Amino acid sequence: MPRSIQADDFYNITMVADPQLSPDGSQVLFVKRFIDRDKQKYRSQLWLKQLGAGPARQFTGAASSDGGARWSPDGTQVAFLSDRTKPESQIFVISAAGGEARPLTSNTTEGGFTALNWSPDGSKIAFLFRKTPEAYTKKASEERKAKELPAPVRVHKKMNYRGDGFGYYDGEFWQLGVANAATGEITILTSGDYDCGAPQWSPDGTTIAFISDRNEDSDLIPGRDFIYTISASGGELTELPTPIGYKGGLSWSPDGKWFAYLGNTDVGDPWGTRNTRVLLLPSVGGETAADLTGHSDISAGYLTLSDVHESGAGDSFQWSADCSTLYFVMSSFGDTYLCSVPITGGEVKSLSPELHELGGFSYSPVTGALVATLATPVKPQELYLLSADAPEPLTDFNASWLSEVSVLEPLPFSPDNGEGGTVPGWILKPQDASADKKCPLVLYIHGGPHAQYGNTLFHELQWLAAEGYVVLYTNPRGSKGYGEEHTRAIWGDWGGPDYRDLIAAVDQAEKLPYVDASKTAVMGGSYGGYMTALIVGRTGRFTCAIADRLVANRHSMSGTTDFAWRHDVYFKGNSWDNPGPLLDCSPLSLAGNVTTPLLLIHSDGDLRCPISQAEELFAALRLQRKAVEFVRYPAETSHGMSRNGPPTLRLDRLERNLEWLKRYLN
Repeated sequence: MPRSIQADDFYNITMVADPQLSPDGSQVLFVKRFIDRDKQKYRSQLWLKQLGAGPARQFTGAASSDGGARWSPDGTQVAFLSDRTKPESQIFVISAAGGEARPLTSNTTEGGFTALNWSPDGSKIAFLFRKTPEAYTKKASEERKAKELPAPVRVHKKMNYRGDGFGYYDGEFWQLGVANAATGEITILTSGDYDCGAPQWSPDGTTIAFISDRNEDSDLIPGRDFIYTISASGGELTELPTPIGYKGGLSWSPDGKWFAYLGNTDVGDPWGTRNTRVLLLPSVGGETAADLTGHSDISAGYLTLSDVHESGAGDSFQWSADCSTLYFVMSSFGDTYLCSVPITGGEVKSLSPELHELGGFSYSPVTGALVATLATPVKPQELYLLSADAPEPLTDFNASWLSEVSVLEPLPFSPDNGEGGTVPGWILKPQDASADKKCPLVLYIHGGPHAQYGNTLFHELQWLAAEGYVVLYTNPRGSKGYGEEHTRAIWGDWGGPDYRDLIAAVDQAEKLPYVDASKTAVMGGSYGGYMTALIVGRTGRFTCAIADRLVANRHSMSGTTDFAWRHDVYFKGNSWDNPGPLLDCSPLSLAGNVTTPLLLIHSDGDLRCPISQAEELFAALRLQRKAVEFVRYPAETSHGMSRNGPPTLRLDRLERNLEWLKRYLN
């Protein structure tokens, strides 16, 4: 008989990501990611699968972490990134037939590489490189340690000086470079205090294009990304005329006529409440771009949340052989799926099945083959060959684990919100829950807020249900995937329509015959942590609550987060002479009303929602002798600790959450 899912089962789940079909379409390279339990490290290997012949085989070793692999145009070589030469990853090249990988770059200059892209003739590899700031090189750090000197001084000139999960820029940014594929000789083509986007080669191999915001006040007036081109041998940048707005995922058509990119032309939308569109621009630039997906009211991109998946690696677009069609990803109604659209406009067609989350894809213009990683609510992502009939599985790494455990099928649950709409969501019902054995209810609120829960496996939610809790998780107004009106309903109004949706969902869930309405909890992370703290400041109906990496004070948050808030745009008010609107809907301002025992979870290394957010609310509650505890994780963790933090600390967090729920609900 299968056992219940346990807290440490995330160790047993294999993640499959970044599929890359060979140029002839005969085989697919992909990443297998897992946790080395003995060494408590995440590992990633390259694996290779021949289409239509035999099982997948391991392509690179297990002693290092390898990824970002890209085929050479003739299919004879593979370039990839590996950390086998510490401290940072370097570029390696290996024969497609296997053998020993050779290092293409060296550690003579410390730094990190990403976004590999072969030139059309296979003689060069474009990449992005960020040099390690001089004061933080291995040599400088060792010299300071030997002399017992303090850490170096940091100087900031713009507000966007750090990134969660990355750290501080310290004057070094992602620059565009080119490596000779035979000798490894490197040329860095760009400079300046600006990040470059992933490089795209022109079909003739003479020019490289990329997206960048190179305005001096880019931190004050965002959304002015431009497409730049530069000769592959270096020289001056050419700024192409482009429509205003946010841009990403640039792709140059094989015939050289077009740029496709993901964008949003509303520069007054810094939080992404608009749908991300597929936009098409002539390769010479222009003042307007054709919007290929706006009529669908669906947002492009990977928007589904999970704690055991890899998504978004690889190209944002792939082109058909005749350049008439674009392949890309959209997220809607809990699904993330592969789509196609003609570049002349028209119907957006779904090419992957419903009730799935797609994590990455690859298309062969030679054979027409489409491969993708797919997950369902009861199965982690595996690699599939897509067809008109049904996806053909190409890997089954998680079969052994799935045979051991009992995974619950979520029950669709979309109650009325009392305002003419519904609250789309799901219920995870414990196996033994019944009218004779009622179970406590846990409302779990997602982060973002502009993202979605969906049709993918979520280990933590499954585990809570296995521990005997009815888990309610929803996509209230503000979530993505249900059209712009649904998303923009909470524009500057966190705690308005979203709050009413969540409470309406709980009202209905408490009426289910297997729910013990006298024992309820609310919990969530990031924006979900904000909503959790706000809810217990407004109502005492919940028995206990857990707020993870929360926003407690929008006034202080606006100047301490890792991305610059534009005042009086999304949220009204500012931090210097009109703080009222920022404070009014902050959970901190409601701390005097809280009667619900609250557990605060936060990380010292969180640069998105700084640790001070939890500190402020904890102090306010403790000063009033409220029931509150504050669990503080070390600087090695970040905002994404529950998904990709140190495995031992991920497990610790789950166990502490369970102990809190048991203390009050059991």
